[in-house]
Amino acid sequence: MGTETPPDLADIAARVAAVPVLAERLGGDPARWEVREIGDGNVNSVFSLHGPDGAVCVKQAPPFVRVAGPSWPLTPHRAHYEHRALQEHRRHAPDHVPEPLHHDPGSHLQAIEYLDGHVVLRQALIAGPPPDRLGHQLGDYLARTLFHTSDLALPAHRKRALVAEFEGNTEMCAIMEQMVFTEIYHPFHRNRWTSPHLDADVRRLRADTAVLIAVARLKDRYLTSRQALLHGDLHTGSIMVSDHATHVIDQEFACFGPMGFDIGNLLAHLLINYFAATPPARGDETAAQTRLLETVGTVWTVFATRFTDLWRTTPTGDSYPAALFPAGTDTLHAERLRYLDEVFRDTTGFCAAEIVRRVIGFARPADFTTIEDAARRATCERGALRLARTLLLDDHHDIHDVIEAARRSRHHAGR
Repeated sequence: MGTETPPDLADIAARVAAVPVLAERLGGDPARWEVREIGDGNVNSVFSLHGPDGAVCVKQAPPFVRVAGPSWPLTPHRAHYEHRALQEHRRHAPDHVPEPLHHDPGSHLQAIEYLDGHVVLRQALIAGPPPDRLGHQLGDYLARTLFHTSDLALPAHRKRALVAEFEGNTEMCAIMEQMVFTEIYHPFHRNRWTSPHLDADVRRLRADTAVLIAVARLKDRYLTSRQALLHGDLHTGSIMVSDHATHVIDQEFACFGPMGFDIGNLLAHLLINYFAATPPARGDETAAQTRLLETVGTVWTVFATRFTDLWRTTPTGDSYPAALFPAGTDTLHAERLRYLDEVFRDTTGFCAAEIVRRVIGFARPADFTTIEDAARRATCERGALRLARTLLLDDHHDIHDVIEAARRSRHHAGR
């Protein structure tokens, strides 16, 4: 079977059975394996296979966007970049990245460790408060994957080779370049928002010169920076959680870019859930919302602490050589703080851009779309848009400033 149409369940089982390492992992008779389509993402088809000895997750990349069909062509070679990003990120954060088991370049099919007992984080947050260790685990994941794929950890020749390898993922990067930084700021057929309630808000946003300049600068940063290997689309739908573990999946948008893009995307979706949880007119924030903002703070704090520790203990890259800091560790420590301040500024900007995209662009999140009352949904979304504008235009010195800005924006939206 070619890749013009998604494979059926029997075909998936046959393909997996033909790979000895996968057949052995599942065990038993392939004809008796339980095969289910489980994916609800926008891009790929995803299946689970269960046998008497184990289970695997299988992803197949059709030559189009899954939710749109052949009317929106998309390179199936994205599966290669996802597989390579899984390999690189798992090397540095094995507790938070599932094991890549197999990749078939011909069929653009890959097999990945099945995460038993996990659920999609977005659905978990819609249903209740965040897991206790979520912020710590995601902060650790970000620190390890971003530090170890940067010039702080990699010799220059190795970094350049990795950058060159991922430069081929241009079609996936182009989606981000257009959807996040361009399409939503002018009339475009894929844009969606809660109309007519937010029509005036969208008009004001598109006419705000200061916002447009800020977004243009962010797009330039995304286009030109090769700071670290990014997940590239890190939102709560690409994270699986259990009571004790957190795993990051769906790396098909992987590319080298500014660290703050991954961090900002993640924080944007945590904040989207904060705004969607309950409209401000109903009173103070819930306990779940308070926990969510605490998680936002923990993600950044743990990231910054772990990142600094890694830089101090394993400075194996070619940037910031010790010879340039003869005055000693105090000078280098000050430079580390400046470096993280720059990452933080990127983070707040990209966070804002992602919030705007998810309110008025393509692929609006279930946090908002599951709110059936349109007026209530618009109130929640208006608060998120207000925060996004604040993050784009105002100075925020630390993560606590961002959290307080979120609270003010939510409160103001309910007036």
